[in-house]
Amino acid sequence: MRIYTIAAIAGAAATALVTLPALLLARRLDAGAFRVKDPETPSQLDLQVTAIGDETITLRRGSKSPSIQPDAPGRYLLEGARGRGFTGRVIESNEVIAIREYRHFDGVTRAGDYARLDGYAFPDDPEAAHGYQFEDIRFSSPLGEFPAWYVPGKTETWAVLTHGKGADRREALRILPALVDSGFHCLAITYRNDAECAPAPGNRYAYGRDEWEELDGAVAYALAHGARDVVLVGYSMGGGITYSFMANSSHAGSVSALILDAPMSNLQETVTFGARRAGIPTRFLPVSNAVSAFVYRFRWSDFDYLKTLDALRVPVLLFHGDADTTIPVELSDTVAAARSDLVRYVRVPGAGHVRAWNVEPETYIATVREFIKTRRSVGAQ
Repeated sequence: MRIYTIAAIAGAAATALVTLPALLLARRLDAGAFRVKDPETPSQLDLQVTAIGDETITLRRGSKSPSIQPDAPGRYLLEGARGRGFTGRVIESNEVIAIREYRHFDGVTRAGDYARLDGYAFPDDPEAAHGYQFEDIRFSSPLGEFPAWYVPGKTETWAVLTHGKGADRREALRILPALVDSGFHCLAITYRNDAECAPAPGNRYAYGRDEWEELDGAVAYALAHGARDVVLVGYSMGGGITYSFMANSSHAGSVSALILDAPMSNLQETVTFGARRAGIPTRFLPVSNAVSAFVYRFRWSDFDYLKTLDALRVPVLLFHGDADTTIPVELSDTVAAARSDLVRYVRVPGAGHVRAWNVEPETYIATVREFIKTRRSVGAQ
């Protein structure tokens, strides 16, 4: 009898050793991936300007872990407390201090000032960024009305641009010139849980499972205002929203092409990738993932857009940086291999998460301009 008791205690202890970490991981996943936080303030001014010239600027780390390193490859907006400018190519760096190309934008920036690099690369809105006249419009979804920037065009093609999780409409500013110069009307949209928008039930992100309804409302707005066909642009989670729209919307037939930048095509694989990077033993993930799905009432299959690839019938331009530490580039490798008949894949060496434009802006824009000429012909709606 005593042997059975000892065995039972040992079994319970073994179960606890697995269950407790799984519960902790489930809570961590909910807090980090699903739960909507208070609107984020801009990252701290984590770099310091040590010298500035007519066409160069010298930056050093102002904190141990700046959000973007002073020698990060590519183009960025430099934003300080008193002024802003555009940084370009790294001329010289010793991994602590970097000399970069620089062009002043507004305000005053002096040696000694603290600043930060901004990956969106352009300031404020389409007019401040590129001189484009635009309107603030509103479109509808089941959760109410949502704001969008509308840049008018000259053709019957509209582009609808969806930012990623925790980002905002400025994420679309980098690609706008390629679309506007092609004559497209452009809508840079918002969706549930954005700072200025209605929250989702439960205040949680759904990685496209639900947010596609806002994209659907934006496409409906475009069609009601003269669009013959629609090009969808999605960044990160916005890519997941785009995939979900294509699988669920009655307006999917109006889409003539997709442009996706580091899209979130499978959340479970993304979580596993993040766990490995964080040093979390992946042996606990099967249990913690099951606990998360049960407690927070979702199915992992809801966030698997790889299963929707077979149904795609439009050309896809896919960008992904091989230095992405948020969404594994291997997911886009899989997409490109699975639909090589439709996908033009640009795998950008050295580019981090949604940083393909920053690293190779001229190539990025030229590729978009050429790609949109291949969009599928869509009949009059």
